[in-house]
Amino acid sequence: MSRGKMIGRAMAASGLVWVAGAGAANAQAGNPAYQTYFLSACVGATGPLATLCTASRGGQLSGDSESSLNPNQTSVTGSTALARAQALATVTERRLEGLRDEAADGETAADGALSLFGSVQGEWSEQDRAAFANERGFDGEATRITVGLDYRFSSAATVGASVSFGDYSSDFDANLPGNAFTPQADAGGMDSEDITVTLFGTFALSPQVYLDATAGLGFTDYDLDRNATFQESNRIIPQTNVRATASPDGREYFGSIGIGYDAQMEALSLGPYARLRVTKSRIDSYAESDGGTGLGLRVGKSRNTSLVSILGVRASYAISQSWGVVLPQARAEFEHEFDDDPRATTTSLLLDPARNAFRVTNDRPDRNSFNLGAGLLFVLKNGWMPYVDYEGLVGYRDSNRHRVTAGIRVEF
Repeated sequence: MSRGKMIGRAMAASGLVWVAGAGAANAQAGNPAYQTYFLSACVGATGPLATLCTASRGGQLSGDSESSLNPNQTSVTGSTALARAQALATVTERRLEGLRDEAADGETAADGALSLFGSVQGEWSEQDRAAFANERGFDGEATRITVGLDYRFSSAATVGASVSFGDYSSDFDANLPGNAFTPQADAGGMDSEDITVTLFGTFALSPQVYLDATAGLGFTDYDLDRNATFQESNRIIPQTNVRATASPDGREYFGSIGIGYDAQMEALSLGPYARLRVTKSRIDSYAESDGGTGLGLRVGKSRNTSLVSILGVRASYAISQSWGVVLPQARAEFEHEFDDDPRATTTSLLLDPARNAFRVTNDRPDRNSFNLGAGLLFVLKNGWMPYVDYEGLVGYRDSNRHRVTAGIRVEF
């Protein structure tokens, strides 16, 4: 018995089993479920897929190939789309925090009610996963450019709008090498470009209490790569490397509402806040192009929803200089996820006329996590206000994220 088969059976015995229903297999930890699925798909396979099925005696895969062919990249794509929607909401929430800090020190600001602003954000993230987890591990990075304007109707109300342009890329972790099995350099990747429009407002309910609100809509173009390796169970014939690509469209929606209290103690501003944020993402269904290997997939639509509560505390301290004011800032947040339950994406091989389905399920997210942030705001003469900000994700299982934002605002 091959090493891959022994691993697969041991995992099945520990509860990672194949569940059949309505002609579909549920992907639990991968290998045993995918082998069962592939045997079914080979029954009526056509074209190049039928050739591979014949070479593998009806679809008998090596254990390493079972893991490699499992298309769990699709579950990461859905999770990442939702995370980007959350990041879009965060950009605007930080913008509203800056508005209040700027208003708290009007000593050097201009008298104009209209302001223009722009920012550049960089993000680096990483997800570690075991070799047989539902999702694959990945390394990702993103950049975002935001421009917009806001208008101060009174000392108690400011509203605005922004447009942001984002670029995201990630590489999935490679499969592990095995017995006569050489994986590709990585398991593929995802690139996306999006444009997002956001409306926002901040309203003073009293000199210390404020209310924030944001709403946004984003449009995304994806370029997806899935790298996999086909190998029959005897590991005799040469393995077949697959590079499958697709370019679906997506949408992101988000909104948040928050309330907070700022206590002013001479140069120090300190206060708690609470926020409720809802984000939704969708990726349209698509068919892969696989270069004629016969292992291209038909992937169903992905719909994802998150509802998060945020409890935080923030502080800033005004340091007067001859040329303006420097405001160091710090914040700590506790996030709790109410929604974003594990969800399934349905896949099937394009050359399987029966459309036997394999459902890929993402991992359950951590319900609780923390964000820590710090920054500097400079309130200069004539209404110029540059800033820089850092935020890090803390306490999320096997994942980390770092964001750095630099921007400027000018009043007229």
